[in-house]
Amino acid sequence: MVTSSTLLLQFSNQMKSKGLLILISIRMVIGWIGVLATFLNFGKPSIFIAIGFTFYFFGTSLLGKYIILNKQKNPIGNRWIMFCLGIDFSVLLLGFCLAIFAHPVGMRALPIQNSIFFSLFLLYQLYISFFLHRTFSIVMGIIVSCGYLSVIYFAHHLGVVIDFGYQLSPQGPNGVLFILEILKVIFLIAKTICIVKLVTFLLDILENNNQKLATELDERESSLIQSDRLVTLGSLASNVAHEIKNPLAGILSMVNFLLEEEKRFLTNREPLWKEKEKRIVWKHRTKKQKREELDMILQLFSFLPRNDAFYLADRCIDLGIDYHSFEGLGREEGRDWEFVFAWLKYKTMENANLLISNSIHRTEKVIATFQQFSKPFQDTEKEVVRIGPGIRDILILYNQYLEMNRNLKTEIDERLEAKVNEPAIKLVWSHLVYNAIQATPNQSGEIQVKVFRNGENQIEVNFTDNGPGIPKHLQSSVFQPFFTTKEKGDGIGLGLFICKNIITEQGGTIHFRSEPGNTTFRVCLPESKRKDQEKDGKE
Repeated sequence: MVTSSTLLLQFSNQMKSKGLLILISIRMVIGWIGVLATFLNFGKPSIFIAIGFTFYFFGTSLLGKYIILNKQKNPIGNRWIMFCLGIDFSVLLLGFCLAIFAHPVGMRALPIQNSIFFSLFLLYQLYISFFLHRTFSIVMGIIVSCGYLSVIYFAHHLGVVIDFGYQLSPQGPNGVLFILEILKVIFLIAKTICIVKLVTFLLDILENNNQKLATELDERESSLIQSDRLVTLGSLASNVAHEIKNPLAGILSMVNFLLEEEKRFLTNREPLWKEKEKRIVWKHRTKKQKREELDMILQLFSFLPRNDAFYLADRCIDLGIDYHSFEGLGREEGRDWEFVFAWLKYKTMENANLLISNSIHRTEKVIATFQQFSKPFQDTEKEVVRIGPGIRDILILYNQYLEMNRNLKTEIDERLEAKVNEPAIKLVWSHLVYNAIQATPNQSGEIQVKVFRNGENQIEVNFTDNGPGIPKHLQSSVFQPFFTTKEKGDGIGLGLFICKNIITEQGGTIHFRSEPGNTTFRVCLPESKRKDQEKDGKE
């Protein structure tokens, strides 16, 4: 999977390559200025300087462009770029000095007066500004200004007259006005400051965008990881379901077989056992009554062997049978007692069969719910389902939280039906139940789930908890993606966003009302018209 760091590195490399190509373009402009200088200096001593200047910038620009286009994976380092910019400045400064030196004595102020190299220095500052390096731009601005003044000082040693007066006067071919050159330098410094400000602004924008991009990519990575985990869980659940359902089916089949065998044995022994069973009196006992009646049964039927008496007492208490049903049987009715013990054994197996069957069906329901979570959005087909049983399936998943630490109250109308995508709607119930569990304290938490038909003939599902509530200034952001009020690591802020999207796709609405001690999420779904449609079809 592509990580945010990889994407940011690619983005940074692309931006750097584009910036270097802009540098090359500006160098080409400086090269064309060299071409113009070559034409203007025909027959003049500085023509060879202009030609060399032109070939240098054109040649190195083409070479630099070739290197940049072939260095996408391993971009050129900043130090190499600074070194090349320093060489370019040295070439400009050297060309300026050679142009002054090439002019004959008495005319060496002309290159300074024409300001062509000063214009090149301005372009050079614009050129380095696209490197987007604040410190380097400031340092080079100082060096360019000092370099220009140093060349004027060099020209003064070659015989150029410098006028330090405060009033402007006509300049001769061998004289320059110092104040005019200072104004040029001030202009260069002002331009440098503006460029640095611009560069700072651009860098701040890039840093902010990079930071936002990194945050967004991290959030998307977390979302993808959660989705991947969900798919993995679904795949694992499918495999586990296949491995578990077969043994469960075998266990259920064998338990039913054993019960049928016991029933057949009892029927062969006593064909009229069902008629005798009708005379049995059933009785509910408290814990205290169970302890008291155990001794009474042992005393009343003390004529039975000790093991048989204990078995009779245990079965009567566990199955809820009134022992007075067997008072008429004495020691001599041995065949009747054989039937009683065979019948007690059958009823014990019948209760065990019921318990095992219910446990197996509950396990299968939990596995089926997990399987539905594996692809809640892949199956868009809707069907008419009962909302109540679907919510109870989800409550089974969180049974350990609800029974041990929290008080759960349910008011569910089992008859209400809606045409929805069942896996997706179960995912909504799972999110809302788990959010309520997380919002409530362990020992004093109270959660209420209510399903009913409201006044607008809609199915309304309310999830209410007594947690601390959602602060008012955060309530407008609850359904936004990646927004969460939970502690870091407890959630990524996609649960309610997904819930809202699912409910909207099912043609319903979701709202909430929250205050300290009472938060209710209210889901409304259109009730199914299946019954009406069936009636219309029959007519």
